[in-house]
Amino acid sequence: MALMVWNSRFETGIGIIDTQHKALFEAVNKLADSFKAGTSKTEVKACLDFLVKYTVDHFTTEEKVMRDMGYPKLTAHVVEHTQLVEKAKDLQTKLAEGKPVTMEVTTFLSNWLKHHINEVDMGYAEFKREKDRK
Repeated sequence: MALMVWNSRFETGIGIIDTQHKALFEAVNKLADSFKAGTSKTEVKACLDFLVKYTVDHFTTEEKVMRDMGYPKLTAHVVEHTQLVEKAKDLQTKLAEGKPVTMEVTTFLSNWLKHHINEVDMGYAEFKREKDRK
């Protein structure tokens, strides 16, 4: 069973953002599957590397969308993004140094992503809907 299951409650209504969020769900699930299968450190590293790169790319897209719509809480949103990227890069470093990285990483990422979409991203999604109605 997948750790993260996409459903409509995660939809922002912004096509590119929803597509990228789905890809992040899949990446976290792939990382979780790597841990569950006990695959090599190389595969876990590849999954984590992809997840970090994709997250950075997604955050760049998301921040552009918010900037373009004049979202007033952009700065606070960027702070959350920066904190997650720093945490993910720390995990990459830890893995590269041969320190143990466990399934707990996927639980953390899953919880963070679900919370961030539902509690933070929905703020700019609602802002956009309101702006579009005017």
